[in-house]
Amino acid sequence: MNHGQHTTRTTMARSRAKKTFRGGEYYAHVLLGKRTVKEGECAAVWSASGKRNIVPGPQRVRLWYSHVRFLDRHVADHNQYLKVQYRDGRQEHRRGPLAQFFDPCVHQEMKVLDAFKLGANEALVVYREEHSGDGLECPTTAAGTTSTSSVKPIVSEKGNQVIRTIVKGPAVYIPEANEWVHTFSWHGSVTNGKGSQTGRPGDEKQPHALTFQKLRCMPDQMYFTVRDVRTSDDAQIQIHLMIFFELIDIERMLNATNDPIGDFLNALSADVMTFGAANTYESMLQRTTTLGDVSTYPTVNDRARDIGFRLLKVVYRGYSTSQQLQAMHDEAIAKRTRLRLQQDTAMVEQQERAMSLRCRQERSHQEQEVAEAEARHALTLLSLREEQMRTAKDAEHAQALRHTMEAAETDVKALALKHSEELRKFGSLKEMGVDLTKYLCTVGDRLPDQHIRIDSATPTAVHMEMAKKPEAAKSAPAKKGILGI
Repeated sequence: MNHGQHTTRTTMARSRAKKTFRGGEYYAHVLLGKRTVKEGECAAVWSASGKRNIVPGPQRVRLWYSHVRFLDRHVADHNQYLKVQYRDGRQEHRRGPLAQFFDPCVHQEMKVLDAFKLGANEALVVYREEHSGDGLECPTTAAGTTSTSSVKPIVSEKGNQVIRTIVKGPAVYIPEANEWVHTFSWHGSVTNGKGSQTGRPGDEKQPHALTFQKLRCMPDQMYFTVRDVRTSDDAQIQIHLMIFFELIDIERMLNATNDPIGDFLNALSADVMTFGAANTYESMLQRTTTLGDVSTYPTVNDRARDIGFRLLKVVYRGYSTSQQLQAMHDEAIAKRTRLRLQQDTAMVEQQERAMSLRCRQERSHQEQEVAEAEARHALTLLSLREEQMRTAKDAEHAQALRHTMEAAETDVKALALKHSEELRKFGSLKEMGVDLTKYLCTVGDRLPDQHIRIDSATPTAVHMEMAKKPEAAKSAPAKKGILGI
C-alpha cells in the first residue's frame, strides 16, 4: 500500500465520520472566518458585544470575534409531544407533529415524550392545579376529541383547586403543562428486575415493585403464597393461592388506599391464618377444598368492597411445608396409597373372578338355552314330519277307500246288469217252454277241471300225477295215484 492510497482512505473515513447536520455538540470561537448553515440546521452566533443572533439555514454567515453554536433539533410525531422548559420558569407542552430547535438562551430543557395511548379498558388519573376563578375543562386527546373522564375538585392549602380527572380509554392523551399523571406504586413480583402484578407461582410480593401510570379496568389475577400458616397442632405450612379480582370504582380506590395489592395480600393472609388456626394439620388437609370458596375469605371481600374492587374467585393451588413434616406426610401418603392400591388390586381380582364365574354361568345358561332351543326345534320338526306323514297316510287311506267304494259300486252295477240279463234270458227260456229247473241243474253241474285223453292200441300201465289248482295246492299236499287202463 502506497502513501497516496493511505491518504485517500483516511480522507474517506473522515468524510464518513462527519455528520450531515450539526447539533449542539458543535461550539467554536472564531476570530475571523465564516460558517455555512445548511438547510435543516440552525446556529446561534454571539458577537463580541455578547448579543445573540439566530441564523437559520440555508445561509452563509461571516464571523469576527464571535462564538458560534449549532442548535439541537427536536422532532415529535403525531403520537408524541414536546416538553419545553423555559429559563424563566415557564413550561409548555406542544403536541406533534412539529420540529423545534433548542435555544440555550431561552430554553432550559427540551424533551420529546410519548403520548399516553389508552386501550378500551385502561384509565389515567390526571391532576391539574388551577386558580379558583378558572373554569374547569375536560382534557382532550391528541385527535381533538373529548375523552371519557370524571372531574374531582380538591382545594389546596393556597386556595387553588387541584382537579383530579380520570381519563378512560380508548384515547390518546397528552397532558397540559399544568397537569401531572398519577404514578402508582404497588406490591408486585420481582422477575428479572421488572415488576409484575400477576407474578409466578411461589414468588414473593415486594412493596413498590410495581410502578405504572395506566390502570387496567378489567378482570385480573395474581399468584400469592401465604407463608408461615400455623395449625392448631403447631404445624407450619404454606398455602398457594391464585385470586381473581376486578377494579370497578377508581374514585373509591384512590380515596381508600395507596396500594390495593398490598391490602389484598394482607387480607388474604389474615383469612388463611384464621383458617389454619381453626384446624389441625389433618383436618386442614381434609378441608382444603373450602379454600377455593369465596365465602372462606370474609376479610378479603370486605376490604375489596371498601377499596373499589370486587373479588371474583379464589383458586387453591396446593400447599407446602417443612421437609421433615413433608417427608412424614409423604411416607404416610405412600403407605395409604400402597394399602389402597393393594385393596384395589384385591378388589379387582375378586371382581375379575366373580366376573369370570358370572360369565361361565351366563355361558352355561346360554348353552342350555341353545340346547333347549335345538331340542325344541328338533321335536317341532319331528312333530311336523309325523303330522305330515299322518296326513299323507290319511289321504292315501281315503283315496284307497274311495277307489274300493268305486270298484264295489262298479261290481254291484255289473252284477245287477248280469242278473238282469239272466232274468231276461230265463224269462225268454220260460216263454219258449224250457224247463228252467232242469236247465239250471244241467248248467249248474260242476265241470271237470281237466280232460285227459289216452289213445293206445294195447293196454298200458300209466302212472299219472294230477295237477291241482293253485288254491288246492296251497291247502292240501299233492296226491299221487296210479291209473290203470
